[in-house]
Amino acid sequence: MTLSKQENADQRSGLRLETIPFCETMPEEPPAPPARAIYGPVGDQRTAARRYWITHPVDGLLNTVFHELLARLPARFVSAFGHATADLARLRYRNRIFAQRIERNFYALTSSLGRNDQEQQDGLKRWWRNIGRTMAEFSKANHLWRGDHLQVQGSENLERAQELGKPLIFVSMHLGTWEAAFTAIHERLATPSIGPFQPEPNRFTNRIVYRLRKRRNQYLFPPGQRSAIRLHKLLRSGATSLTIFIDEVRDNQVHMPTFGRPLPDKGNAVVAIKLANAAGGTIVPFYLRRQNGPDFDLNILPPLEPNTADQTKRYDMKPTLQAFNDIFEPIVLDNIEHWYMLSELRLAPNFKRTLGEKHPTALS
Repeated sequence: MTLSKQENADQRSGLRLETIPFCETMPEEPPAPPARAIYGPVGDQRTAARRYWITHPVDGLLNTVFHELLARLPARFVSAFGHATADLARLRYRNRIFAQRIERNFYALTSSLGRNDQEQQDGLKRWWRNIGRTMAEFSKANHLWRGDHLQVQGSENLERAQELGKPLIFVSMHLGTWEAAFTAIHERLATPSIGPFQPEPNRFTNRIVYRLRKRRNQYLFPPGQRSAIRLHKLLRSGATSLTIFIDEVRDNQVHMPTFGRPLPDKGNAVVAIKLANAAGGTIVPFYLRRQNGPDFDLNILPPLEPNTADQTKRYDMKPTLQAFNDIFEPIVLDNIEHWYMLSELRLAPNFKRTLGEKHPTALS
């Protein structure tokens, strides 16, 4: 691995958060395809050109206008707006592949929990409305914590983790308005908090996200070698905590929770364990649960105990991955109507059988 001059300088001098230009948290934007390809022959180049020059700018303009407008309105109104417009969004996207995947996944997961057809239809409607709230509430992510819309449950678990005196690695799932959890941890619970994030395909959406996080001065880094080095060195210094969501999309799939599939061998869950071991840190699971409108419980669970057999106080990879799944799979199933990543999950053909073996009481 070859390090850049900047990275070598970091290693020599000791990296500090305040010395990193905030622009490093902005993902690199794709090169512009030739505009003339918009009118070219049918193919990948024309598709890419139309997406870059037409689709993304139009969507970006609309998203930016709505984001800036909603950011100036009360949180309860914003949440209600997202709820009220969700049915229109569902109607608009009803024939899209991702919408059909959402329906298949929802029915498969809730069938395994014993819901009948009417309960599934009602639950799927609530999923769209809850995600509508989440999308609208993103504009208020910096304010939900400050406006007392997040109530911390399990403070004693956080205190227990802090008493160990090690860097904290918070792991979670995309439940509720997860961006507000970033804010809460960064501004109050374990300040400052850094982490990785997965950029959106639309460069204009990434600009919105960048500005939102810059306002609260939180460094969340895009994928890449330099970002990995930054995260490792900052966490190891003990000057920051780290927040990471382990149900990210990788290779067109959500690998955690497993729902009967093999444990992942790479991805955010693996990264969280490696960083915890490298920094001598403590892993703290948490999740958001929506209560009413834009009000959430931020549930902090007991810190994970090191589980190596050789008493080195490290986290063995496979047992810790299994612990992640044992914690979060039931939480996601119990809160399936609030889980954003449902649209990216590709369930195995034998899903119901494998889940039934693991949770035999869940199948009707």
